[in-house]
Amino acid sequence: MNTPLSSSRCWIDLETASITPEVARAVADRVFRGDFHEPGFCVVAFPQSTGSVTLRGLMVALKEALSNLYERRFGDPLEYVSMGRFDQQNTTRLHLDGAPVRSFLMLGYEPTTVPSEFQIADYSRCAADLGLTPQKFLAAHNPMMSGQAELLEGHLTLLRDWQELQPRVVVVNNCSTAPGDPCHTPGVLHGARILAPDSRATRVINSTMTVPRSLAADTALPPDVVKAFVHTEEIAGEIRR
Repeated sequence: MNTPLSSSRCWIDLETASITPEVARAVADRVFRGDFHEPGFCVVAFPQSTGSVTLRGLMVALKEALSNLYERRFGDPLEYVSMGRFDQQNTTRLHLDGAPVRSFLMLGYEPTTVPSEFQIADYSRCAADLGLTPQKFLAAHNPMMSGQAELLEGHLTLLRDWQELQPRVVVVNNCSTAPGDPCHTPGVLHGARILAPDSRATRVINSTMTVPRSLAADTALPPDVVKAFVHTEEIAGEIRR
């Protein structure tokens, strides 16, 4: 079924550029879900006046708040393993980002005149309906392969007119754990369809991936990389150590 954009289960509209404990808890409820009653992702929209550096600072503040909430629930804080800034005007099929089986993607969209459709597919629910684990579902029915996306049509959320002129942060459950895992939170796939590419415009996406500290090992990013991500003016790709 297609979930409408106005659904309070996936969208939070803020009047101020700040992350309150209430906002963080609302995002955590939707993303760190234990069943299929929550969407597995959440969009937080900020006032149009929110600048790029402020947006990235809000992303870091939200990550810290979510890390604390995740640690309370699962005993493990979240660490950054990748950060980057991209000008992306390519359509992407539904997919998981490459990361450990427990991982959470945060995308910070800067205002743009390039229209797009954001897509979420609840592949974990679809896998459960078929009696498969999420990983076995992807092995057999990966929507990156031609003809496989049809299975997910009844599990799609399509955000078609999603306030492109507002700065937005999208937090996505990128997990592929199986039911029975003590830290299982059912993940979703994400993708985007560019409706009208424009080489004269930009469509800047700030991207971060976090994983539980126990899975980060030596891939966790140090504070200086986080600071560089917040303050850089470059739009070049991944921010490295």
